[in-house]
Amino acid sequence: MKKFVKELRIVAGLVAESASFAFFSIKSDKLRTFLSLFGVTVGIFSIVAVFCAVDSLRDNIMEGVRSFGSDVVYIDRFPMSQEVDENGEELNWWDYLQRPEITEDDFEFVSRNASLSKSVVYVVMGNGSAAYGRRSYDNAYLLITTGGLENVMNVEVQYGRNFSEQEARGGANVAVLGHSVAQELFGNEDPVGKKVKIRGSRAIVVGVLAAQGESMASMVDTDNAVILPLQYGKTVLASSWGSGMMLAAPADGADRQAFLDELRLLMRSCHGLSPSERDDFSLNEMTFLLDMLDTVFSGIAKAGWIIGAFSLIIGGFGIANIMFVSVQERMSQIGIQKALGARRYVIMTQFMVEASFLSLAGGLTGILLVLLVSLPVNAFSHSFTISMSLDNALSGMLISVALGILSGLLPAWKAASLDPVQAINA
Repeated sequence: MKKFVKELRIVAGLVAESASFAFFSIKSDKLRTFLSLFGVTVGIFSIVAVFCAVDSLRDNIMEGVRSFGSDVVYIDRFPMSQEVDENGEELNWWDYLQRPEITEDDFEFVSRNASLSKSVVYVVMGNGSAAYGRRSYDNAYLLITTGGLENVMNVEVQYGRNFSEQEARGGANVAVLGHSVAQELFGNEDPVGKKVKIRGSRAIVVGVLAAQGESMASMVDTDNAVILPLQYGKTVLASSWGSGMMLAAPADGADRQAFLDELRLLMRSCHGLSPSERDDFSLNEMTFLLDMLDTVFSGIAKAGWIIGAFSLIIGGFGIANIMFVSVQERMSQIGIQKALGARRYVIMTQFMVEASFLSLAGGLTGILLVLLVSLPVNAFSHSFTISMSLDNALSGMLISVALGILSGLLPAWKAASLDPVQAINA
């Protein structure tokens, strides 16, 4: 135990002494040190910046995905990813156009018979203007839907209420406004109970949604939306009525594959498809988007590594150059240490720790630059923010230390291999 404590003290002393020498190297020739560590700084900056950007991009996109329900299945004419036929060949866009539209009758059949679904909602999207008095909001999203939208989308009513299933089916002329629409039309005035004009038709505002905020992956910008019940929405869109889609959320504890199989079976039955006919609809899941994003993010990360690697190689040579100069300048000291019985590993550890401290200084500077760059980005961008996670910071520091060890290995070996007598007389 005493021997271990003694060795530990020696190592601690070596680390402290090496840190002192590293600080002296930085202080003695600032220009040489700056040029040598510049490559490390740029390399770590590139790698950590890419790590942070990828993580932030993933978080922003995932937030948008979650706002529309990450476990929700979207039943639509068109797929979110490319589909293939029975021969394995990719379908063309005109194949999708030949598919029948997803109708209200499809919705009624599926919602009535889906035992593994917590909620099934029918949605048609359009656009139009909303007006109140002399104020107007152009190009608002018109979200025409049945009741239960809150079960498949992360929509929260801040003021008032949502419309009911009876209002959706009965054609009640009510509307729920997105946060931005309400702010533009009413300012600080309470909009609940007021009448707004939507594409020339008047509707009573029954609720206002809480602010969603900007997101890079929101399928529907609810802040700029006007949500109308289905039957009333038909009269508002009139000739602009387009193809709808269904959103189905699984029941709690439902097996995912059984849930998908049930939806497929119900849609095939509703469309009267024979067993030999392929689906004329698509069951879209967000998992395809996440898989695609993982591939994209992996490519971005590799690009960051390649860019950073070139800078790290240059920085590594710079640190090695500093250490060779340090070995030359401390030749007599090394000779005295070896003459007094210092082992090879002691000399090597001293120089490798010194190289690690130098590299770590460059790495910390690169991490600090990432933080400084993120400040204006976060200040001026509301849809994309860059955050520095502890994992990314630690990764940058570990890469810096590893680079320092590799860069100091050859100079440390040279120092440890010196003959004591020749080194003292050098």
